[in-house]
Formats: sequence, C-alpha cells, structure tokens
Amino acid sequence: MATKRASGPRPRPERGAGEWRNGKWHGKWMFSFTSAHPRPDGGRREIFRRGFGTRKEAQAELDRLLAEDRPPEADGLTVGMVLDDFVAEKTLAGRAPNTIAQHRWAANRAKELWGGWPATQLTYRHLNSQYLAWQQEGRKQFRRGQGTTTTDEPLSNRSIEAFHRSVKAAFQLAVNRGLVTTNPAALATPPSAGEQNLRWWSPEQVGAFIAYDHTTRDLPTGMVDVLADTGGRRGETTALRWTDLDLEVGTATIPRQLVVHPDTHKVEARPTKRPRSKSTISLHPDTIAALRQRRAEQSAERLAMGDGWPGPEDISHDLVFTFPNGRLVRPDTLTRIIDRMSTAAGLPRLTPHGLRHSFATAALKARVPVEVVAARLGNTVRVVQEIYAHVIPSDDQAAAQLVGDLYRAGDKPKRDRRMIASAGEEDETGEHRAAAS
Repeated sequence: MATKRASGPRPRPERGAGEWRNGKWHGKWMFSFTSAHPRPDGGRREIFRRGFGTRKEAQAELDRLLAEDRPPEADGLTVGMVLDDFVAEKTLAGRAPNTIAQHRWAANRAKELWGGWPATQLTYRHLNSQYLAWQQEGRKQFRRGQGTTTTDEPLSNRSIEAFHRSVKAAFQLAVNRGLVTTNPAALATPPSAGEQNLRWWSPEQVGAFIAYDHTTRDLPTGMVDVLADTGGRRGETTALRWTDLDLEVGTATIPRQLVVHPDTHKVEARPTKRPRSKSTISLHPDTIAALRQRRAEQSAERLAMGDGWPGPEDISHDLVFTFPNGRLVRPDTLTRIIDRMSTAAGLPRLTPHGLRHSFATAALKARVPVEVVAARLGNTVRVVQEIYAHVIPSDDQAAAQLVGDLYRAGDKPKRDRRMIASAGEEDETGEHRAAAS
C-alpha cells in the first residue's frame, strides 16, 4: 500500500542532473514553492532551489524555508480560525445552505476539541484518535426544547467521514494560502462509510402506488407521475414551473430546485445540481396527460382563490404543483406525505428519493444504457455506476462466450471434424471407446 503524503510542495528530481535506474532516481534533487510574500507588482513569487545530493537534504531545506516564509496573518493562527475562514469562504462562494450547515457542524465539533490550539499543533494522530473515540462513545444529539443529550449510539461512520472531509478541505485552503505548510487531515484515516442503504420499489409496486395516488387528493395531480417517471429529486419536482414544460413535445427542463434553509427553515429556489446539458428530459405520454389535467385543475383553483392567489413576486408563482390555495409544496412536506401514502397503499415505506432509486433500478435492470440513466438522473456515469453497481446486469458470461468464440472461429471446422471422427470410432466389441478417466 502506498504511503499517504501531506499535500503541499515536495522535492523532485532535477531534470538533466541524473538518471532513473531500476525505478530509482540517481542524481540531484530540487524543489519549488510559491512564497507567501508576493512580488512588488502583486504577482506570485516562486522560490526555486536546486543541487541537493539527496531527497532528504532537499526536504530539510524546503521545511526550513517554508517555516520562515509565513505571511503575517499566520502568526497566532488557531485551528478555530482555520475552520471559521473556511466556512466564510464557502458562504461567500454561494454554496447550498445544507452544504454550509454541514461544514459549520464539522467546524463546531472540531472547535470544541481543538479550537484554541495553534493550527500547526494539530496532527493526524489527534484526528485518528478522535475518530476511534467517536466510534466507541455515545453521540451527541440536539432536540428542540430538550437541548443536547448524549445517546448510547456511537457517531456513524458516514458522519465521521463528513467531518473529515470538511476539516481536510479547511486545512487545504489554509495550505493554499500559505498559512500552514501541511494538512493534518491529509494523513488521517477516517473510517469507511460503506455502501449506502438504498431502498426502492419494484416496477409493480411503483405502478400500484401511482394507481393509489390517482384515487386520492393528498398531492396535486401528476406529481407522483413526474417523480416516478423522471427519477427527479424532490426539490426539482416541487420547483417545476409551467414555463419549464413543453407538453406538445413532451419534455421538461429542470433548471432549479426548492430547498429548505437549515437555519431559517424558509424555502428558497436555487440552481439544480444537474449540468445544463442534462437539464431537459422526456416525459411518458401518461405523465403528459396527467400534467394536462393538472393545468386544468389549477386554473379552477386559481379562479376560486381570486386575489388570494400568489402573485409574481411570490416564490409559489407559476409552480406546477401547488396546494388548492396556490402555495408551494415544501420538499420536507412532500417527504412526509409520500411516506404516509406508501403505508396507506399497503406498500413498504418509501421517500421521494426512494422513488428516484426505483426509477434508476428499473431502468438499469431493463438494460437502459447507463449514460441515458445518468442523464435523466442528472448524475455522472461514474456516480450511477458506483451507487447502482449491484443492480446493473452482469454481461460477464456473454463476454466470455463472445470473445472465446472469436478466438476459436478459425479452428471450429477442424474441431467439428475431430469430434465426428471420434464419435464414429468403435472398439472391437462395437461399442464406443470409453474416455480414459
């Protein structure tokens, strides 16, 4: 197993001053790094050193120069400051509220442990020790009105992995800015989160759920059809506007999603995770028919509401799926309704994301190309292959048969003649010669 290295500048072979023999460099070593002190014109200042006899000598000199080449703001830098700068950077970059909340959660957990430490004091050993402790001790849980309590369950590996990613990204930002020379999380080893526990329905169960939905008024007409037909995320489905649909052509464009802000709990419209090239997808004819019915129903609801219908300045304006008063369906409300409906329909409990998994599973089992499934889901092919590898049909046997036949195509007539001649040979008693055991 290869040894993990901390990110940052490292010594490398000096070109033209040695040679590679048996995979090992025999010659001089050099290094370069970007100084924390820019040139007078504001440009980057690159520091180069050459002519070191061994890699160890080059590393020692590099460490010495990096320790001296510190920007003024690096003095007194603490772990808490590194984490706060990172959260502020992601907030300024306009990251999704839930992403910011996750980074803030990790930053607060880290600051409780090491917030006042000098940033250079934190090492991978501290991180690894804490990961082990979290796997053994009870996790903290906050409940509104009850405060923070400690449960008997340890912190999940997935939560520890999320914490590790945030701390690693925070210190990498500090390394890039020249505030610290090494990233302690780059050398730490978080526990593996393992495979996701996916839940989905069979095509027959999805069909039964759609049929049950058509008998109720729990959700706007066509909403379940769109969720099941497109594999869309709950926020993408709740954010669909009539201007996003072309019912004549039979397509839907998905440029945005509704998300619930983790702090204010207000619903916001944000760009979707989908690349622009994957934002337009086709609809099933039955789904198109349901959407036409939905448009007629919403027109009647708008007339009944009169002036109380949301105006252009309201986030609910022009949404396809609204309640009879014209108000949007919150993503978290959609999850609760789908969960309740699945139980009422006599099916295993499922969420809107479970319908997304159901679509992907059914499509892949039906041998729809992975590229097409990824485009409809708004994911990359790699992500789809990783998440749904266990349901993608295996073509291993077909590959063995096909390639093996290609190899032996020229020899097949000869083998057939040998088999016929062998079958025709008889021993002196008139019986076929038995094969030697």
